[in-house]
Amino acid sequence: ATSKLKNWPTHSINATVPFMMRSQQKNFHMIKNATEGAKRLRFSEFDVKHDPADVVFLARRFHEESRFNYIPFAPEKVEGIVERVLRNPKQEAILMCWDGERALGAVYCSAGEYHIGRGAIVTTFHSIFVLPEIRGTLLSGRVALRLMKGVESWSKARSAQEILFHATADIEVAKVHKLIKRVGYRFIGGSYAKSI
Repeated sequence: ATSKLKNWPTHSINATVPFMMRSQQKNFHMIKNATEGAKRLRFSEFDVKHDPADVVFLARRFHEESRFNYIPFAPEKVEGIVERVLRNPKQEAILMCWDGERALGAVYCSAGEYHIGRGAIVTTFHSIFVLPEIRGTLLSGRVALRLMKGVESWSKARSAQEILFHATADIEVAKVHKLIKRVGYRFIGGSYAKSI
């Protein structure tokens, strides 16, 4: 059964400007198109009625853009994640966004005890991805924010005390940092990599 994720924002953007200069018209139409697109958006926790190919598609696009793109993509590993999510929906989740039948973004997260402690549940973002074709638009922001709010709702339903967001894919790092600070995350350290 589909999880009922509470507190996902559902308000729409109303962009009406009575008089615009010619240079503003392009931005207005971009906002208008994003607003119309936002009305068609569908957010859901991935379950058996959804197509795993949507997850593989987004994971492949994420991988191609990430710093790990030198590693051959393994769709069977993504399918394994989908199987684990379906077997353990209280511990792992894939939250997705569609515009009609087109997958626009997803987040993969898990919840469990802190690895050297007891009694505290911590949620970890493993990945969040929004298609690059829509980035920089209001639609992209809406997708990312709703996915993040979905993780919060999913985490609260599992009595998690904290959510950890690891940004290690090296995709638009400055924008990711700005977004996560905007939604209340606090900087607690960094991720470092060294090729060997």
